[in-house]
Amino acid sequence: MKLAICDNENADLLHIKKLVLEYSKKNNYFFDIYTYQDYNKLSEEIIDFNYIILDVLLEDLTGIQLAKQIHDINKDIKIIFCSINPEYSIEAFEVNAFRYLVKPIDKQKLFEYLDEIRKNEKESQIDLLDYQRKKCTFNILDICYIDMNGRLSTIHFKNKFTITVRKTMKDWILLLNNYNFHLTHKGILVNLKYVSLIEKEIVILKNGDSVYLSRKYRKEFEEKFMNMLGDML
Repeated sequence: MKLAICDNENADLLHIKKLVLEYSKKNNYFFDIYTYQDYNKLSEEIIDFNYIILDVLLEDLTGIQLAKQIHDINKDIKIIFCSINPEYSIEAFEVNAFRYLVKPIDKQKLFEYLDEIRKNEKESQIDLLDYQRKKCTFNILDICYIDMNGRLSTIHFKNKFTITVRKTMKDWILLLNNYNFHLTHKGILVNLKYVSLIEKEIVILKNGDSVYLSRKYRKEFEEKFMNMLGDML
């Protein structure tokens, strides 16, 4: 699970990372941790992350403003804000903050939030055997789209990593029914949250890939996509 920590104060950045590593060791749970003092660098790599611990007071904008930009790219990213000022907490939850921490950070409170992250991740994880019968575990929310080739389906993730498994499209539709996945073609199932643009017969995804949109599925797919955008407002 990929976790970003962004704080322009290096001491705070290192302290938060130290606490997360302590939690990981205590609970035998691996966090793939990346740290940023430069929020612009974080913005360039944002699509790869599941969670962010984000300082509210950055160099020339607030974490609240940055969160709005982040959620334009990926609504599934959960943000834990932290600040010396609790007064920003209301604004933070207006941009769907996952949680809010007041500095100096209370270790027990942070650990409670990390417990919630583990719980959320467990609920959206699935285990499958790939076509070579090797077990693979991944997060449903990281899937951009799935396409079929005969009896094999290839899962395309947001970081362009792929896994090929033996699973029918019918099975995928049943499994992902509650996760905003819809067909663009009889053999292509797309996560609406990673759609960047729809152009006639092509759907362009936020990871740079594009997939075919057939006439049969176009109207329903466009309606589902617009409905999802409306729900985000």
